[in-house]
Amino acid sequence: MDKSALFKISYGMYVVTSKSKEKINGQIANTLFQITSEPATVAVSINKQNITHEYIEESGVFAVSVISE
Repeated sequence: MDKSALFKISYGMYVVTSKSKEKINGQIANTLFQITSEPATVAVSINKQNITHEYIEESGVFAVSVISE
């Protein structure tokens, strides 16, 4: 993770995506915050009933995009 990205986290809306094999899914989230800077760690709230949660558990990876407007 690029640590400069941590400075851009603020209150807002985010798209959290993950993948499982060839499938990609995403969901809107409004909670994302920095946990530590070393190592760079963030926390995000994910709806456990959404398939994105399932994909994150399966793959162990996710991406976050900031919705600017």
